[in-house]
Amino acid sequence: STAQKRQAGMNRARAMGLTITSTTGGKHTPGSFHYQGRAFDAAGAAKTMKAFFWEMLKTRPTELFHDPCGAFDNGVYSKQGIGGHSRHVHVAY
Repeated sequence: STAQKRQAGMNRARAMGLTITSTTGGKHTPGSFHYQGRAFDAAGAAKTMKAFFWEMLKTRPTELFHDPCGAFDNGVYSKQGIGGHSRHVHVAY
């Protein structure tokens, strides 16, 4: 389920030494998956965030954003990313 995938992603982030910085709260774009309980943000060392991004890509999330790795949005990958995600990795299912 979406909730199980989200929880597994957060567990993996913590196991890699990242900190969960946002789940359902905070300021996000209107309609954000955060407000639906489907997303989380994880932050930490740059090298670890990059490794986490590529690992999460294999789980086929609905959204995956991290600058400079890029953006994966609804099955489409872009190397350019969407901006605003250099200090964390955004993951949504």
